[in-house]
Amino acid sequence: MESEDQSICCLENERYVDKNIEVADRHSVDVYECITDNPSFADICLKQDVLEIAWLTYRTQYDVSYEGPQHKKLRHVAYRQLVRWCYGYLGKRIRVPLPSCAVANIRAMFPPPGLEDDFDFEGFHIFGQ
Repeated sequence: MESEDQSICCLENERYVDKNIEVADRHSVDVYECITDNPSFADICLKQDVLEIAWLTYRTQYDVSYEGPQHKKLRHVAYRQLVRWCYGYLGKRIRVPLPSCAVANIRAMFPPPGLEDDFDFEGFHIFGQ
């Protein structure tokens, strides 16, 4: 991750730890060590069909359009899905840092075209800064 704000571990945030415990309890398995080991993470944040439906909901709710690259839209929606799953609804323009493990998985699943060394990601911004 590019900065200290962006370099958090999911184990440092009780929302992600609690989500791992909740899903493990529901499936009667050992608690997942990382949010990305949780099978629900892949179902909610990495499946393109799920993200497309989430995008349609977001677009309808906020009356937004997007004309940019598909990979960027999918990453954006995947990050939103992760926050919604672990935090619930936060409200418009409220931002929280995401765990670096989840960001890395989402970026790997929906990379921009070209060589990995040339990738340039925007990173976390606190709204208004």
